[in-house]
Amino acid sequence: MSVGLIVVVVFIVFSLAISFYRLRRGGPGPAMNWIPKAMRPAANRQYEKRGWQAPFADDGSSRNPDRTQM
Repeated sequence: MSVGLIVVVVFIVFSLAISFYRLRRGGPGPAMNWIPKAMRPAANRQYEKRGWQAPFADDGSSRNPDRTQM
């Protein structure tokens, strides 16, 4: 095998590994800043649909204390 082919294969493997790492599901999800209280249930539904922890309490009153920080 030539050195060029080995470099290309290693680059592809690293690119795939990084892509799979960034696309993983679960965990707390992206950080959530303040949003209006009326929109918090919709934000919780979107987060749960993607497999992330809900950022707000069930009634939308405050941040979810069970949400872990990254």
